[in-house]
Amino acid sequence: MSQEHKFLISMTVLDHLGRQLYRNFITVIGEAISNAWDADARNVWIELDREGKTLSILDDGHGMSSEDLDEKFLKIGYTKRGHEGTEQLSATGRPYIGAKGIGKLALLSCADEVSIASKTKTTQPTGCRISNTELDEAINNDRSTDEVLLKDAGDHAYQLLDNLSSPSGTVLVLSGMRTTNNTDEFLRSSIAQGFRFSLIDKNFHIYYNGSEITHKDLSRLTEKTQFAWVFPNTDDDFTQLLYDATKASQSIDPNNKYTIPATSFICDETADENGAQEQLVTITGFIATVRKPRDLQIYGSNERATLDLFVNGRMRERNIIQHIPSSRVPEQYIYGQIHVDGLDRPGTDPFTSAREQVIATDPIYQKVLQLLKDILNKIYDHWDRMRVELNQDSNTTSNQFDRDTRSAKSLASNTMQHILNNLSEEERTHWKSTTDELTTRASMMSKYYTLVFLTETFLRKLLNDNGYQTKSSLPPFIQNKLYDTPYKGKQGANRIEKTNNKEEQLGYGGQAGIRKIDSVLDYLEFRELLSFSDKRPNGLSFNQIVPELSNKVEHIVILRNIIMHCCSFTSHGRDEFTTLYPKLQFLLKAFASNAMRTYDNEISDQG
Repeated sequence: MSQEHKFLISMTVLDHLGRQLYRNFITVIGEAISNAWDADARNVWIELDREGKTLSILDDGHGMSSEDLDEKFLKIGYTKRGHEGTEQLSATGRPYIGAKGIGKLALLSCADEVSIASKTKTTQPTGCRISNTELDEAINNDRSTDEVLLKDAGDHAYQLLDNLSSPSGTVLVLSGMRTTNNTDEFLRSSIAQGFRFSLIDKNFHIYYNGSEITHKDLSRLTEKTQFAWVFPNTDDDFTQLLYDATKASQSIDPNNKYTIPATSFICDETADENGAQEQLVTITGFIATVRKPRDLQIYGSNERATLDLFVNGRMRERNIIQHIPSSRVPEQYIYGQIHVDGLDRPGTDPFTSAREQVIATDPIYQKVLQLLKDILNKIYDHWDRMRVELNQDSNTTSNQFDRDTRSAKSLASNTMQHILNNLSEEERTHWKSTTDELTTRASMMSKYYTLVFLTETFLRKLLNDNGYQTKSSLPPFIQNKLYDTPYKGKQGANRIEKTNNKEEQLGYGGQAGIRKIDSVLDYLEFRELLSFSDKRPNGLSFNQIVPELSNKVEHIVILRNIIMHCCSFTSHGRDEFTTLYPKLQFLLKAFASNAMRTYDNEISDQG
């Protein structure tokens, strides 16, 4: 008969689930606030001591007994929702935020030590202290969790708990904080943005360094908001701050205004989840635009306000617009809050382990994104009309870019229509979502391709027109690249010979040639053009004339290759491209001016 066996959990698991999973300081604070919410607290007090490098988070929830501390808080994977995940509400009727029972590990990611102390109405204070130094030792020695005993909480934690007027509550004290560089204003605005629990329970209050966090902590952003569209049945203090922006979006060009309709749906796909019924989903919140893209910058940080998704009052995914890409200019101006009631449902956990994203394949999430795509397209059109009405489309960001966008979209749509004309009605229906997505991507990337083509070709022409046309005219480094070095390090022909031989082998030689060659520069790669350097008298050196781009060559090349390889940009990729390439165009003008002076000097010398 076999011996009895059992699982042992290595301490390394805590490292993967805690310190390495959570990296955002606001997420760490958010987990503590969420625990207080789930414990039916009415108040949460956050105190950050920058000099002492400590953070304390105190709440007046129902607290924990010594047994609760062991069986609930310290039990990794414990969930108050029950084994089947069907318990959704706290004792006071609040929707639970926690689900997987690992969020508490976030506390370990930004401090050297964490003390937890708690009391209930019927039990004395109890606590423990978790030290990252001791955890490291346990991990290095490959100990299991039952071999690690925790010390008692620090005195400061018990002092805070003793000073709490409520008969129950919990305090967390994080010592040796490693992420305290953010300003107080940024932290307040981030907490105000990330938690809208007041929409569910107006008796829930969050305080930071003695002052309550309210919608007014976002006033700097609302003051820079130009237009706003509010979902029906949305009414809270923050949207009241958007009153002027909402009124503007309804009064400018009133005959063509757009109003977001009541948005709810029944998701049939959820009926099979653990025997669940069809789920009613309601969307509320708002979408707004600022006057200028830089107005989205959150004061005191490098963060930007984005269009975020909320569930049960807590932000669950930042910048969901990245999943609904478009080539429209207003995307650079948008922020907002999308509240989805019904996404967090019994028996199903739609969130990733880090609690910072929704699982992409969740059927309700996919439906929400599809609805938002339609709403955003209508908002983009409305934004366009209002900016024209206000004569604000004449700035380069809006006017030129938007004209290019419309032209690119028209070209992509017409081209796709030619393809669809060769398909049957059944095939067009079957492939509709794919062809729609490809049309959107093509319209977005085609104008970028045009910019890349013109930029690269213009640089070649500048060099060509300044006499770099034959082998002898080229600087030695370029001669070596094209004529002397075997192409790509292989034995045999150089780059020019290799290219021509391959084309001839395919039947494209002589009269059947397919490549138009203006000069030998056409065989140079873009990276080599940007690094072009001729140190001879009157020679041109691109990287010397415009040294601003010397450390950005590889960035520009990568962006160029993404386009030329028929790939697409992420939202960050689009930002990088629309920043670097216009700058490259501007610097090309400086290079062209210098090239003209050099050419004129040569003519003068010859005369």
